[in-house]
Amino acid sequence: MKIQRQNGTLTIGDILELSAVNARPFRNEICAAFSPGLKTVEIDLSQISFMDSCGVGALVSLYKAANDQGEKETVAVRLLNPQPPVRQVLELTRMHHIFEIVTHNGNGSALNGHLHANHFSKSTEPK
Repeated sequence: MKIQRQNGTLTIGDILELSAVNARPFRNEICAAFSPGLKTVEIDLSQISFMDSCGVGALVSLYKAANDQGEKETVAVRLLNPQPPVRQVLELTRMHHIFEIVTHNGNGSALNGHLHANHFSKSTEPK
């Protein structure tokens, strides 16, 4: 896994799996990279063909941790280019209402999924 920070954006790439096997270390490594001024977290899911409930839980936990840092502005968490089976899991679990899902079509332009319509606030728990 590769983590880069530039101008308030934390970019995570080279993720090969997001499941019970690595969900906790995945979350801990990324949370350790959070710092003041964080505005956006972008997680490239293009290399993951399978994600289980522990992987979904790690993403939700990251979202909550990023937004519990004491900053007043919401930190956007973007999931980039999920494979169809991963996108299906995100949609079945309604995570597309929390995360911005960005996919690129064949000509390089982005197609955005649902944008944070019903995201978790700092005072609510997932239902």
